[in-house]
Amino acid sequence: MSARIVPLDYEGQAVRFNGDGWLHATEIADRFGKRPNDWLSLPSTIEYLEALNRRTVTGSSGNAWSMTKRGGKNQGTWLHPKLAVAFARWLSVDFAVWCDEQVDALLRGDMKSWASARREAAIGHKAVCDAIALNCEAHGKTPQKHHFINESRLINQVITGSFAGRDRDQLNAAELEIVTLAELRDSGLICAGMTYAERKANLLAYVRKLQDKHQRRIAA
Repeated sequence: MSARIVPLDYEGQAVRFNGDGWLHATEIADRFGKRPNDWLSLPSTIEYLEALNRRTVTGSSGNAWSMTKRGGKNQGTWLHPKLAVAFARWLSVDFAVWCDEQVDALLRGDMKSWASARREAAIGHKAVCDAIALNCEAHGKTPQKHHFINESRLINQVITGSFAGRDRDQLNAAELEIVTLAELRDSGLICAGMTYAERKANLLAYVRKLQDKHQRRIAA
């Protein structure tokens, strides 16, 4: 099972797949008030697994189609793409249709948008770091680790309201886009000589516009 996690957006909620199309079943089932084990123990599910096993060349056991990871940020039950849609249908028909589309795109290799968004976010972060370094040098100072950490937390604060770190690998493409645009703007504000308070006010207004635009795009 691929270690790369792809967080996608379903009605404003992140749904995690891995690069091979496996679904983080525990996470999404919890939102529907259900548990993956309840579905896996259904007679219809067991029958389906047995049929899958008969059709595979290797004759895999039922456990080969699901995996439970313990510990770490990705712990929980993950389901093979051949089970993901059937499981999603048990949760919600609408979610099943959406899930089918995402699994198909992942297996075709069409999920390049998230990878591109992640790379762009890394570029945005590098731009902010360069701007901080140049600003410190212009004032005869040596940039310190806390300068970069605090600026990253400022970006997170204007987006989420919390002055804390975020794991960008867990953000979806739309969230990464907002982070990237905010960091690129912040790098410009730093180079323009704005104070911390001025940058925060400017970024807050800018991010609100970006988020409003994203919500309108979802509603359209």
